[in-house]
Amino acid sequence: MKKRSGTPLMQQIKSVWQDLNQSIHVGDRLRENLVALTFVSIFTMLLGLVLIVYNFLIRRLPFTDVAVLMSIVTFVAGAACAFCSRVLKSREKAILIPTLFCMVVFTVYALTGYMEGTGILWSLMLPIGMCYFISVKKGILLSTYYSVLYFVLALTPLGARLAAFYSPAFMIRFALTYFSLSVFTAIAMIQYHRYVLLEIRHTERLNAEVARQTAVAEERARKIEEISFLTIQTLANAIDAKDPYTKGHSSRVSQYSVRIAERLGWDPERVSDLRYAALLHDIGKIGVPDSILNNPKKLTDMEYAIIKSHTTMGGDILRDRTMIRSAENVARCHHERYDGRGYPAGLKGTEISEEARIVAIADAFDAMSSNRIYRKACDPEYILRELEQGSGTQFDPDYAGIFLQLLKEGALNEILREDIPEDAAGSAESPSALLQEVVEAFAAQSAADSVDITTGVMSRSAGEGAIAKRMQQDSGCFAFVDMDNLKKINDTLGHESGDKALHLLGETLRSTLGGDSLCCRLGGDEFLFFLPGVTREAAEKQIRILISRFDEAKADDPAVSVATLSAGLVMCTPADTYLTAYNRADKALYHVKQNGKNGYSFFNGETGLDTADVNRLVPGIRSAGRYSGGLNVEYRQFTKLYDFIENLESRFSQPFRLILITLTPSEDTGIRIEEQEKAMYYMEQAIRQTIRGVDVLTRYSSRQYLVILVGAKEEGVQGAVDRIFRSYYKMNGSGAFTPGYTVADPQEAKERGTL
Repeated sequence: MKKRSGTPLMQQIKSVWQDLNQSIHVGDRLRENLVALTFVSIFTMLLGLVLIVYNFLIRRLPFTDVAVLMSIVTFVAGAACAFCSRVLKSREKAILIPTLFCMVVFTVYALTGYMEGTGILWSLMLPIGMCYFISVKKGILLSTYYSVLYFVLALTPLGARLAAFYSPAFMIRFALTYFSLSVFTAIAMIQYHRYVLLEIRHTERLNAEVARQTAVAEERARKIEEISFLTIQTLANAIDAKDPYTKGHSSRVSQYSVRIAERLGWDPERVSDLRYAALLHDIGKIGVPDSILNNPKKLTDMEYAIIKSHTTMGGDILRDRTMIRSAENVARCHHERYDGRGYPAGLKGTEISEEARIVAIADAFDAMSSNRIYRKACDPEYILRELEQGSGTQFDPDYAGIFLQLLKEGALNEILREDIPEDAAGSAESPSALLQEVVEAFAAQSAADSVDITTGVMSRSAGEGAIAKRMQQDSGCFAFVDMDNLKKINDTLGHESGDKALHLLGETLRSTLGGDSLCCRLGGDEFLFFLPGVTREAAEKQIRILISRFDEAKADDPAVSVATLSAGLVMCTPADTYLTAYNRADKALYHVKQNGKNGYSFFNGETGLDTADVNRLVPGIRSAGRYSGGLNVEYRQFTKLYDFIENLESRFSQPFRLILITLTPSEDTGIRIEEQEKAMYYMEQAIRQTIRGVDVLTRYSSRQYLVILVGAKEEGVQGAVDRIFRSYYKMNGSGAFTPGYTVADPQEAKERGTL
């Protein structure tokens, strides 16, 4: 059984006493109390000074007189207390002095009957003064001490000196009055002390809760900032991943930009904003096709315009994104030039934001110091020279000077040596499930886009980049391969047979070429492959095996038997660029085509047709150009053939007719694209099956065909059109579109002057 520590009253008294041990002079109250102590001390000091003047100079009392000594003590006590409270800011030392002063001085006053006994009257200020200015506990103790002292003086001979001035009844009543005043003051000040203490404890609890909530908010803000950074970093890595040569580019540009801003003395918040903005400076590239970004050859004007559009696309993507204030401007303006010759807006000088001017320098430096698909990294001397020459023209001269200084000091070496891990975007904790899904989908789509579905070899966008990168590392053989007669297979047997031939070639390439080789489909019937580390003899052996195996594979399938392979090859070293090898292999392939196809040739300088036997070209031309039925061409080719046939008519009096065949939808049938295209397909088949090999047709509009009938007269035209329409109705019996036609005689129209 637990032993009780005392009665409830004693427990309450103990609790009160413990509360009195805790100071209420904290924070603002401490400062206010020190100010109050200072004023009281100054008043005491002045009082002591007045008493000194009065007792020593006016009353002419000796220095050893109690009155003079007490006046000096009062002055010294006031000065010392003021010094401690005002100068030292020490409450402990400040309250010690008046406590000792009161105990000594008023005890002396009481025992000596100082000032005809009136000295004890000053002690009436002690209960409230000590409790309020010093502490309630010290006030109670000192008041108790004086209450006991006054009762002793009233009831014992020790009060003999006071008895000369006061009656015994007064002495008893004064002691009772002082005791009562001390009790009432103690009760009031205890209540005040505990109320203030309750207020302090409540404030402390509030402050603790505020501190806890602030810590939670700061931690959440830190995590949000960390997640935001990881999100931006992941997005930047995903953008860089579109081009294998720009891996880590955005991160390095961000770090270079931060170093410049820190050297400029920017505040941390603005530096942080620049860090994020620089990470997203190339976000517009997400809208640029991979085939253009990874194109190792010289870009066309149209492709270059698309590349440049990444600035405006990036600015549009980041428009009104206030979390990173400068992100939109940096994405839009980092290719502006200081001299106004940049893009997209041609801004000049300070018209370009400071952030964009800084990122422009960092971006250009990283581009020059990194390998790109079309060239290797530039040497340091060249980069320094370009930066110095570009200062004031391409770059802000002040910022370029700071960057050059950082570069020469070696302050950027750590960033230059930095190697971004392959899985940098995924190494940190995923900042967002949605973003992770986007990145995974982006990666999956990139992986799917890297393989040509028909052949199983790499696609153009992935293959050209991989081959160009490997060429910078190893010597080897670069080959340009063309499947001959693919168009003939498509035209005569359909695209399904053409795809079958392409698939067969893809399988042959993958099974024949070594595991270290790289192969891709450029598109249509064109392929590239690179054999690293091989000699010319080994490459020649490999291409012979490839052609032989393809001939064996196609032999049992009549649908693809007319397909053959032509290849142009060139031996190259890491010093050769992709574009150089591509052009040389293309010239070698052209030489093979001139000499009858179905073979290979190594590039040995400029080759021309003069070395070829023209008789050998005839079979190749005949087989490559063979078609059945009428000649089906694009409209632009049709117009050229029309001009050619018209010249034939003028020279050899060979008549021809121009027929416009139109499909008109039935009145009760709504126009549907699927039905319309189906009808147009049947009409094309009907025309091709009916007209002769010397005739020409083309699709003129969504529901019209143009046909040239060579050597046809009016009655012959009617018969040809009747056969075409019968064939059309036989294939398409829906009746959704009704065919009609009009005929023009070019010679007759020419004579009338309408042509």
